[in-house]
Amino acid sequence: MDALFIGPAGANIIDPSSWGNNLNEITLEVMRIILATGVFAIGVELPNSYLYRERKSLAALVVPTMLVGWFISSGKL
Repeated sequence: MDALFIGPAGANIIDPSSWGNNLNEITLEVMRIILATGVFAIGVELPNSYLYRERKSLAALVVPTMLVGWFISSGKL
């Protein structure tokens, strides 16, 4: 009866340590894929009028954030 509650790690179904040497990098990449999939799914479910209704607040949040991100990634800030 205890075998039913072992989980994937105990049942050795998923063994991330066998995927490579750098487990932290593998975990980071898997989390990026999961996060991108979730954000995409949320974006698809938004109503058609959402971008038009929220254009000012989105512009105020997205434009400065993207500019700062671009400057940081280019090394200019």
